[in-house]
Amino acid sequence: MMTLIDFEAAHFPVLRSWLSSERELVQWGGPDLSFPVSDEQLEQMRTEASGTPPKRLCWMAVDGDQALAGHIQLAMDWRHGVARIGRVIIAPDHRGKGLAGPLLQAVLERAFSYPEIERVELNVYTWNAPAIRTYAKVGFVPEGVRRSSVQVGDERWDTAIMGMLRAEWEAI
Repeated sequence: MMTLIDFEAAHFPVLRSWLSSERELVQWGGPDLSFPVSDEQLEQMRTEASGTPPKRLCWMAVDGDQALAGHIQLAMDWRHGVARIGRVIIAPDHRGKGLAGPLLQAVLERAFSYPEIERVELNVYTWNAPAIRTYAKVGFVPEGVRRSSVQVGDERWDTAIMGMLRAEWEAI
């Protein structure tokens, strides 16, 4: 079981400790963040969560022992009824324990608790086969690939797009 708690400034050092390279940072946070991730970058995410309505919702996840086990965010497009899952990470010492599925279930429950949200989507790099399998297992449908969409060092990465509609969530 994973429980979502609000992302606070006190969590910054913990999250930062999970991101030890530019590659890990881009995998987690996308190409717009710079390594090492700074308090200012993390605080900007929290600031986006404070608006009315919020542009972003950010959580840390705790396991059954109340240990910090992950992080996840939703970027909200209220006008179009779309929530985009992003910045998903399981703590290094919690990986391989089957926690990603429960984390995704928890955030999907939050997203679809808003009647305005009709669709939840996500982006995932195509080389991240374990994440893609997990997303498919909880009900996300592959929708396409943006080829050569991100550059990290000398590498170019493709980005897969996956989505879930409210009716699909309700049918699970």
